[in-house]
Amino acid sequence: SVEKGIARGLSLRMDHGTQYLSDHFQNQIKFWGITPSFAFVAEPQTNGVAERFNRTLKEQAIYGRVFRNITDVREAVMTFVELYNSEWRVEKNGFRSPDEIRQAA
Repeated sequence: SVEKGIARGLSLRMDHGTQYLSDHFQNQIKFWGITPSFAFVAEPQTNGVAERFNRTLKEQAIYGRVFRNITDVREAVMTFVELYNSEWRVEKNGFRSPDEIRQAA
């Protein structure tokens, strides 16, 4: 189980998608101590980091491929996420990978 308030002091930037507005999701992040930070409606640039990641994911792992089933889609996404976290150098992070940022914290 996860300790109540384990992420106190953190905020989560998100858009106004139904999954983020649901009572279940809102109650969960509240339990963890995470403060929601909503992007402005119809202004995706206010959530630029997530939007850029989604674009890169689609370009690198989804577009131009034909998948046989949902399992293949999940595998392609997970493979990309693992590579992104361990190898992808992000300018915003001083050209360090997300894993390097987490290890330094």
